[in-house]
Amino acid sequence: MTAPHLRKPPIYRVIIIQLLITVLVALALWLHSTVVAYSALLGGLASLLPNAYLVSKAFAYSGARAAQKIARSFYKGEAGKFILTAMIFALVFIFIKPLNVFALFGTFIVVQMVNWFTAWIIKF
Repeated sequence: MTAPHLRKPPIYRVIIIQLLITVLVALALWLHSTVVAYSALLGGLASLLPNAYLVSKAFAYSGARAAQKIARSFYKGEAGKFILTAMIFALVFIFIKPLNVFALFGTFIVVQMVNWFTAWIIKF
C-alpha cells in the first residue's frame, strides 16, 4: 500500500501574493520617481526572497516520521532567512546609489505584513 501524495502546502500562495504586492507597489511608485520605484522593488525583494527560502526549507519534509527533520529544517530556514535579509540590505546599501530609504523600508514592511494575514490568505 502506498502513501497518498501530499499536496504542497498553501503557504506558497503567500509568496505569490508578496511578489504581486512588491510589483504593484513598485509600479505605482514608478509614476512618482524611478529611484523610488526601484527602491521599493528592492525593499519588497528583501522581504520576499528570504521568506521564499524559509518556506522552501520549512516545508521540505512532511509526515510524523520526519518530525526531527522538519524541526531542524525550520530552524535552518529561519537562520537562513535572517542572514539573507541582512545580506540583501547590506548589498543594497553598498551598491545601490541613489536610494530612497523610505520606499525601501516601507515596501519591506508592507510585504512583511502579508505574513500577519497568512491564515486569512490561505483560506482563499
